[in-house]
Amino acid sequence: MKWLAAGALLVLAGTTGCGNQYRPVITPVPVTGPASQPSSLTVVFSQPGLIPGSSTSPCPTQAYANPGVVTLLDFSGDSIMAQATLGNGPLTFALDGGGATAYSENCDNTISSVPITTTLQSKNVASSTLLSTPIPPGTDAVQPVPNNALAITGGQYVVEQGRDAVAAMTGSPPSLKQEIFVAPSVINVTGVPAAQRVYSISQGNIGAGGNLTWGTCANPSQVTVNGEADAIEVATNNISNRIPLGVCPVYGITSADGLRTFVMNRGSGTITVINTQQNGLDTALNPTGTINLCGGTTPCNAGPVYADLYTIGNLLVTSNYDNNTISVIDVSLDVYGNDSPTFGKVLATVPVGTNPASVTVLQDGSRVYVANQADGTVTVVSLTSFTPLTTIPVGGNPRSIVSTFNYPMGKVYVVSQNSPTVTIIRTDTDAVTATLQMQGNVVDIHTQFQYAGKTTNGITQSRSAGSGAP
Repeated sequence: MKWLAAGALLVLAGTTGCGNQYRPVITPVPVTGPASQPSSLTVVFSQPGLIPGSSTSPCPTQAYANPGVVTLLDFSGDSIMAQATLGNGPLTFALDGGGATAYSENCDNTISSVPITTTLQSKNVASSTLLSTPIPPGTDAVQPVPNNALAITGGQYVVEQGRDAVAAMTGSPPSLKQEIFVAPSVINVTGVPAAQRVYSISQGNIGAGGNLTWGTCANPSQVTVNGEADAIEVATNNISNRIPLGVCPVYGITSADGLRTFVMNRGSGTITVINTQQNGLDTALNPTGTINLCGGTTPCNAGPVYADLYTIGNLLVTSNYDNNTISVIDVSLDVYGNDSPTFGKVLATVPVGTNPASVTVLQDGSRVYVANQADGTVTVVSLTSFTPLTTIPVGGNPRSIVSTFNYPMGKVYVVSQNSPTVTIIRTDTDAVTATLQMQGNVVDIHTQFQYAGKTTNGITQSRSAGSGAP
């Protein structure tokens, strides 16, 4: 009975005098965590199950036993967020202006449309079919229409190398709206979202019968034919001008404002500048509208094959594959969109590693990262002093390099040809912090946005592997 009495007292004590008790005020304190990371995802396309073929074409018959794979990587944890399968033998891919959809060209004669979301599944990938081209008799058997470039503007412009044409496509999944016949040996197309026009880039009749011969421009000193850029009006898909280029053009890039297009002429060692407002050569620069990367020396063996723009600083940075340098070029305009007095000036030519295949400019404007294909390194170059800062061994033969910046640091992603590995470099330490294995050899890699918090993707076209580009 004593424990019953004690229990009663406890109950009584808990129910008397409650109106006089002190009730503390509780103010929740929000938890303070690290700064938010960018929402930008890194997009990787790869091809597992490659069966070696004898053809030098990008699409050897029966070379691909399995579908391609798209992998999405996050910035903060360097982890795989989602994966999905797509068409067989992806050759290259591009992102749209919002970084929301990736489009790949595949050796099975299809285009795959991939929504870029962490909830991605294979069932979300849409597919559309390209036009077919008969295989010429007496040639090595290849898949029809070996495409390897596309640009995303208001729609999709897809290079059809087997037809010397560009396919204008619209919708999701893309469907053919019009086929535009362009100059022989078309290898690339460049433009930006909301552009009035895009430009197809052709190398000319450099092969037998006027057809593209793979690898010809890998020896540009043996080529004397000039290329051509054909202006395609987005509203009508008609060709409005045909613009002469240098020897062996391999890549083009258009400024974010759409006012200038820069074409890398590997064989000439020059850059052709197109004034897209006037739809012709930038003759305000000089009568030929070219920037010579060797300071006027002829012949020039610079061999530019790729470029990136730092828009805020009005700088164009090229990777010069054949003389192991990069060039930093002033591309500033005045308030009216005309060339500034220093437009086209080569501010610096910086030595890097062997055969620099591509570059990426860190979008805080501090550094350039250069993928050196022949010696398996990445060179870091200061954009203020124009000097090499360090060399980072990454192994393999790095061909593609991309970056995302989020204050106070960014990340650089490097991939090699014929390798399943993505190497990740932190820019605050300039050290390799992770290597991730993809399913099959990596085809190419892009980041949704080069700068955290942006909503516009500045690189809306693919690379052009082959045809003289690494």
